[in-house]
Amino acid sequence: MSLGELYRELRMARGLKLKDVAGQKLSVSQLSKFENGQSMLTADKLLVAISAIHMSFSEFGHALNHYQESSYFRLGNQLANLQVAGDIEGLKEVLKNFEADENFDTYNRLTRIDIVSAIYALDPSYEIKEDDKQFLTQYLYSIEQWTEYELYLFGNTMSILSDADLIFLGRALAERNEFYLSLPQHKKAAQLTFINIILALIERNQLYYTTYFMTRLESMINYQDMFTVVFLTFLKDTLAYLKGETDDVQPMRECIEMVKKLGNPTMAKLLEEHLEQFIK
Repeated sequence: MSLGELYRELRMARGLKLKDVAGQKLSVSQLSKFENGQSMLTADKLLVAISAIHMSFSEFGHALNHYQESSYFRLGNQLANLQVAGDIEGLKEVLKNFEADENFDTYNRLTRIDIVSAIYALDPSYEIKEDDKQFLTQYLYSIEQWTEYELYLFGNTMSILSDADLIFLGRALAERNEFYLSLPQHKKAAQLTFINIILALIERNQLYYTTYFMTRLESMINYQDMFTVVFLTFLKDTLAYLKGETDDVQPMRECIEMVKKLGNPTMAKLLEEHLEQFIK
């Protein structure tokens, strides 16, 4: 299906006629030719056309991708499931299949680093090349406006970063993340990334730096972010326990139960594992 044919299908599915969509910047003739494959629209006119059928560009892109996630995010879900299951051999098989492709441009190299980071998170004896760590750090710091891609990449590779690089890039995230926070999916990904930074710092006993990231996380949430609110409560209770301000772990267990009730048993399991590490 061509781009124009997809547009026509979406327009008609929304009960809109060509005259409903056309305007000063886009004529009925231009739209008709576009839908019939006789011509293409320039990028700016395509954005106008998408907006005119009351869709976001991300929604249109999702339809264009056959209502599936991008290959990178599909791989990310696969890695996450294997990691939660503790399946090191499964992760190594993913790496083996990926390395069969000899095309190693910037993004393929970053994807490989993503995969080996998942292996390292389960097996710290697995060797990660120093130049891969440097390549990852330099790439992330070179990006002035972080999109969902950088958020997921950073979140997935924290385990291989040094304490200094984790804090350095975490601060870079805080400074370069504001442009897309009005997008719900980006905001959700950013909140999860800050949560992962704080958890990583607690695991590494870098408690001093957690306050900065918790403050940034707290500034992003509102009444709609119940999942993040519960998580933030867990983190605050955990820090109070680790600092010796309380010896009661029941509040953390109650937060974990709330995460289960909110429909995320995978994250609840991870929190249980974190809690057991913290109270040893």
